[in-house]
Amino acid sequence: MKYLFLILFFVLQYICITSQSESIKKRELNFELYSSSNFSVGSTHLPLNFFRKSYFGGFINEKDKGNTKSVNKIQRNGLELDINIGIKIFNPDNLNGWYFSFQNLITAGISYRQGLFDLIFRGNNNIKNDVLLSKTSFHFRNHQLLHFGKFYKKFSFGLAIGNILHEFNGEFGDNDLIGLSDPYNWDIALSPKIELIENTSNIIKKNGNSLGLDIKYNDISKSNKFKYRLEIKNLGLILLHKNIKKMNYDTSFIYSGLALDELSDISNFSNDLTNNFEPKIINKNQWLVTPFTIKADVLYQLEKIGVLGGVFYRNNSQYLPMSYLGINYKNHTKIIYGTKLYYGGYNHLQWGINAIYNSKKIKGEIGFQNFFSLIPSLGTSFGLLLKLSWKII
Repeated sequence: MKYLFLILFFVLQYICITSQSESIKKRELNFELYSSSNFSVGSTHLPLNFFRKSYFGGFINEKDKGNTKSVNKIQRNGLELDINIGIKIFNPDNLNGWYFSFQNLITAGISYRQGLFDLIFRGNNNIKNDVLLSKTSFHFRNHQLLHFGKFYKKFSFGLAIGNILHEFNGEFGDNDLIGLSDPYNWDIALSPKIELIENTSNIIKKNGNSLGLDIKYNDISKSNKFKYRLEIKNLGLILLHKNIKKMNYDTSFIYSGLALDELSDISNFSNDLTNNFEPKIINKNQWLVTPFTIKADVLYQLEKIGVLGGVFYRNNSQYLPMSYLGINYKNHTKIIYGTKLYYGGYNHLQWGINAIYNSKKIKGEIGFQNFFSLIPSLGTSFGLLLKLSWKII
C-alpha cells in the first residue's frame, strides 16, 4: 500500500508542476487536487469507554458494558476507515473532464444478539432463555481501489479496480444456539461458516481483485435553491483467487465443564477442540459482490439557511441503512456551519456537527459524526470527517 501512495504522490506532484507551467502559457486545462478521510467507530449499545479500554487497557466496569436489553435484541458494532486522494482535470469550460483517485477502505463489523454479549461479559447467572446465534455475523476487510472516469456538469461515470488485501466473512446458522436451561450443562449447537482471504507480499498479484462501476448524478433547480444527488460507488464483483481458507463446522454437544483428567492434561483437551476448526484451503476461484455503497442527498438552500437530508448504505457489512436530516447556516464569510441528526449504520440516533470553508480555489470540511462522542462515558460512537480540495487555475 505504501508503494501505491508514493507512486500516486509523485504522479500528482508531477502533474501539479507541469500543469502550473502549462496553464501560464495556454490556460487550457484546470486541475483540482482533493482528498478526504473518514474514520468512525460505533455501537448500538456500547459506550466508547468500552472500546477505549479494550484497546488502550483498563478495567471495564459494569457501566462500560451498556444497558441490559432483551436477550434476543440484535446489536451491532463497527469500525470504518476510508481514505481518498485524487485529481480532477477540467476542460476549459470547467463543466466536464476526467478524474483519477486512490481509495483505501478498511471496515470491520459484527452483529449479534444481546444474550451472547451478556453471556461473555456478564456470565449466565441472569440468563434463563436459550442464547440464539442466528443473525450473528462478522466481517473485516482491507481493499485498495483505483477510481477513474469521465465527469460532466450533471453526470459522471467510471470504473473502480481493486486489490483485495484482506476479506474475512463469517456467519452462524439459523438454528445455532447455546441452551442455558441447566446452569451446569450447556446444550450447544453450532454450524458456523467462515472464509478468510489474507494478504500477500506481492504488491501487484493479490489473492483477490475487484471490478466495479461508479455512477453519480446531480442536478440543480433553475432557481439554484434545490439540489439533489444520487451516487453508486464500486458496484461490481470480486474475484477471489486460490488460497481461500474456509471453516464449515456442524456439531451439537452438551458442555458440562472440564473433568479432572482434562484439567490435568489441558493441552490434549485444547487440541481436540481446535482440530475440528482447522481451516481448509480451497484451491478454486470464487465470486463475491463488492461492498458497494449507495448515497442520496437533497438540499434546499435559502439565502442563509439550508435544509438537507439523505440516506447511505454499504453492502455486506452488518451495516443498517443510515438516514440523516440537517440544517446549515451560511454567514457573510466563506464558512458554513451545520448540524445533522443521523440514524442507522452501526448506531442508533446521533447528533453531528460540521463546518465548511469554501473559496474560489480551496474548499475544506471538518465534521464530527456524534457530538456526544466528546463525552466517552455517554457516546456510543465516534466519527471524524476531513475533506480538502485545491483548484489550480
